[in-house]
Amino acid sequence: MKRFTAAILAGAAMSLTLASVAQAKDKVIGVSWSNFQEERWKTDEAAMKSAIEAAGDKYISADAQSNPGKQLTDVESLISQGANALIILAQDASAIGPAVQKALDEGIPVVGYDRLIENKDVFYLTFD
Repeated sequence: MKRFTAAILAGAAMSLTLASVAQAKDKVIGVSWSNFQEERWKTDEAAMKSAIEAAGDKYISADAQSNPGKQLTDVESLISQGANALIILAQDASAIGPAVQKALDEGIPVVGYDRLIENKDVFYLTFD
């Protein structure tokens, strides 16, 4: 299961990287985590970071610590740090809606990881 998860995450990271500005290197991929209370997220983070860095890009992240307000601020911070793409494990998808829309308005692709963000322009990725 860990290999499958790593393969899915690597594919998502690569898709984001390729989608954001024609396969150029040195992109910044921002990941907003709802929390790190589950061991699974630590494993997923390691897989994402590895795939992103293997593609020649930079990984940045933030842990919302299960706080929707903090995650809203975290996503805005990832954008201001120059994220060219975002992967978001939403604590509360509606609470972070304004930051997601800001990213989309700035042309930053967004992936809702494992938890649906109801926005037609956000790619949703999960597994069974």
